[in-house]
Amino acid sequence: MQELQKSFQRHVAYKVRISDILKSNFIKDEQLSAGYIKINDRIVSRVNVIASLVYKFEQPNYASVVIDDGTGKISLRSFDDTNLFLKLDVGDVILVIGRVREFNGEKYIIPEIFKRVSNIEWIRVRNLELFRGFEKSAVSAN
Repeated sequence: MQELQKSFQRHVAYKVRISDILKSNFIKDEQLSAGYIKINDRIVSRVNVIASLVYKFEQPNYASVVIDDGTGKISLRSFDDTNLFLKLDVGDVILVIGRVREFNGEKYIIPEIFKRVSNIEWIRVRNLELFRGFEKSAVSAN
């Protein structure tokens, strides 16, 4: 059991904009749990996004919400737990950590963790983090 725990390493959940996810090519890779996208030469299989919930959809075997961070919209999908999004309402600002997937050319996120953000100033903080992150990568590329 200890050997299994030592060999398991969770991939980094990169803080990204939804537009970065949408414009990136999805690459299938069975070793990285079904695939990843590349953003600024980084292999990204897990993402960390703050966005507003703009749409909810529930069926007996499937639940989905659409989130929007101002740069684009993407859906969060749950196939196992259709009650996963019950406590969320349209208009809520949420932080989501999840795995990027693609089906029929449409990218979506399978959420691992999500929570309602009570202080919307975190959106401003995230925008600054993302701006500074891209600024640093542009400087180091020169």
